[in-house]
Amino acid sequence: MRHLFYNAQVLTQDKQQPVATAFIVEHGKYIAVGNAALAEANVDAKTDLLSCYVIPGFHDAHMHVWKVGNLRTHMLDVRYVTSLEELQSVLKAYADAHPELTWIQARGFNEQNFPTHNMPDKFDLDTIIPDRPVVLTRTCAHQIIANSKAMELSGVHRHTPIPSGGEISYLPNGDLSGHFTETAIGLILSAIPKYSAAELREMVLSAQEACLSCGITTVTDPAVDRDLLEVYKQMDAAGDLRMRLHAIPIRVPDGKNTVYPNPALYTSDHLIVNTVKFFADGGLSGKTAAVSKPYVGSISTGVLRLTFDALLPLARSSQEAGFLIATHAIGDVAIDTVLKVYEAIHGEKHRIEHLGLPNQQHLEIMHKRQIAAVMQPIFIRELGHNFIDALDSGRLAHLYPVQTVLQRDIPLALSTDAPVVTSIDPWVNIQAAVTRTTKSGITIGPDECISLEAAIQAYTKGSALVSGVGNQAGAVAVGMQADFQVLRSLDASGLQAVYMDGNPL
Repeated sequence: MRHLFYNAQVLTQDKQQPVATAFIVEHGKYIAVGNAALAEANVDAKTDLLSCYVIPGFHDAHMHVWKVGNLRTHMLDVRYVTSLEELQSVLKAYADAHPELTWIQARGFNEQNFPTHNMPDKFDLDTIIPDRPVVLTRTCAHQIIANSKAMELSGVHRHTPIPSGGEISYLPNGDLSGHFTETAIGLILSAIPKYSAAELREMVLSAQEACLSCGITTVTDPAVDRDLLEVYKQMDAAGDLRMRLHAIPIRVPDGKNTVYPNPALYTSDHLIVNTVKFFADGGLSGKTAAVSKPYVGSISTGVLRLTFDALLPLARSSQEAGFLIATHAIGDVAIDTVLKVYEAIHGEKHRIEHLGLPNQQHLEIMHKRQIAAVMQPIFIRELGHNFIDALDSGRLAHLYPVQTVLQRDIPLALSTDAPVVTSIDPWVNIQAAVTRTTKSGITIGPDECISLEAAIQAYTKGSALVSGVGNQAGAVAVGMQADFQVLRSLDASGLQAVYMDGNPL
């Protein structure tokens, strides 16, 4: 069926035709994009869009889909707690309400939101839940707190070797404090019973509804283990995936001396597997990103999770197998390591996830090899106070340098890294990119602000290009997938309708 959509303000994201007022969709693709003259075309249906805006569906290029769904279904969300006492109270209430749970899991605390800024420890959890294992994941997911029962059941003790690329904290008497970071979190997490395929499916479906409700039609899940990948494939075969999903499998799991083999390349209309994932360092908000200059008030320079020698053969084998490579690298030391690996394998069009503190040389290499930056301006809004606590003014001025990336003609995709942040709404993220203002009203790095138009481009066409589907998606242009949204205004309140393949959801 040929369907004409007309009387619209179409921001196409197509450089050849930036604006239009009408378009025709057939068999899920745009077959014509133009102006009012299209109204004379021979079509089967017409929709008057009443002067609304039309832009492509958003593509969040870095969102942990099942984890977003997990917090909506099976795990306690503590991203909103503002004190240790509140944290203990909601944990205790949750445990009491769920006597059937063999492990109590919660995610999202940020000690910077507490009056004392102190990290919880095992005693804080033992006091309220001594008889069941409790694991509390920090908002960044790079650090956890485990109670004594969790460490006991995991077989972790004061003499347990520290995995390479991880940290274990100890009390003055040599006992474990319950605090684990980076690869060491796998020592505890690997002991927790795995979610079933049915539970994972429930989480993905929940996250999918949340995404579609705010105009996100495509998502890249950037850290997929083998069990989740099989669930995604099963859901794809069953027709459960309404949005389009790019799954990026991990190759080095936390806390294990194991390297997963390259997965199989996979492409369907709703599921793509063309990229693999590595972690080079930790998180900036928790001061585990690998930096060359210590964090303010500390001697720590973070954690380098993968050295050049460890990453090189893995990256080379993945590239030879036909995969793009996405590597988490936030601190300048990690970025340097990753780019040296990419250069050593003569890699082009790979990705760096986050790109928190690149230097000028890094940006030159990225431009030369068209290494993409997948960035999260929303971190400024939601984690800005952590950054102010951790970094000096010089580094803050060029933190997550989105504008500089664009000026250097480096491919850019925007994303949220949810559930690290509380909001998956692209317009909240776009506002952060435009203003770079924290929730408390402090502006960080104003020279790195970008325009509204640039932010929309990076959330649509940019994400498609970075994900290897720039010739199929991300623009209202002939031959592209007809995934688009209709908006009364270009902000969070404007969404009127979402279309996939030209059909309303």
